Amino acid sequence: MAKQVKALFISDVHLGSRGSKAEDLLEVLKEYEPKTLYIVGDFIDGWLLKKRHYWPQAHTNVVRKILSYTKKGTHVVYITGNHDDFLRSYDHEDYGNITIIDEVVVDDMLIIHGDKFDSIVMNSKWLAQLGSVGYELVLSVNEGIKKTRKTLGLRPKSFSKWVKAKVKGAYLFISSFETQLANEAARKGCHTVICGHIHTPDDKHIEGIRYLNCGDWIENYSYLIQDENGITLHTKKEVGKPSETTNLHNGSNTGI
Repeated sequence: MAKQVKALFISDVHLGSRGSKAEDLLEVLKEYEPKTLYIVGDFIDGWLLKKRHYWPQAHTNVVRKILSYTKKGTHVVYITGNHDDFLRSYDHEDYGNITIIDEVVVDDMLIIHGDKFDSIVMNSKWLAQLGSVGYELVLSVNEGIKKTRKTLGLRPKSFSKWVKAKVKGAYLFISSFETQLANEAARKGCHTVICGHIHTPDDKHIEGIRYLNCGDWIENYSYLIQDENGITLHTKKEVGKPSETTNLHNGSNTGI
């Protein structure tokens, strides 16, 4: 039986991308019955879909599951991101139990994708789109390496994460991104910011603001849950075992 929770937060699913782990997300969605589902941007990868068609049945199944949520009373709040920016023309529109919005403040929490604080996305969209295609290629190589290591009986390693870790300035970019989001939350009078975009799940305090990043469904299989204990960050413990989740919360739960 699905567990009832106040809210479930997911981001960066990238349906339409070959890297999207839609099957694993679907298994997690079946575990919960949220009063509100927050999709914190980049649910659909419009950038890649414009270049080529890729939409397997698993991606349709995720959409169907979310629509079934709405039939049972779940309110779906779709926060638009840069990869699904084609939906921004529908900002503040309501479709039954589905709301499409660019950002929202709920209970003094700012919920926003975060791409507006990425200078490359805002000032050089063509470069960001090129990077998106390159990232998908890296993920394809990553899958080949994982399969080879498994066949050889070696521990799995992420080639794509290694590439990102080696990119010059990546750490400084992430640090700046997090600080800007925390400052934006403070400017709006919020004590918490919930975001996505950089595919790095996290839960920490920055200058008195709680910073929560949902992560992604490309590599991290991560999500946020809000229940009677507050908001906690989780990830699937092992691919293919949705009932086993690891709480990544680092002790900064404020009970919100």
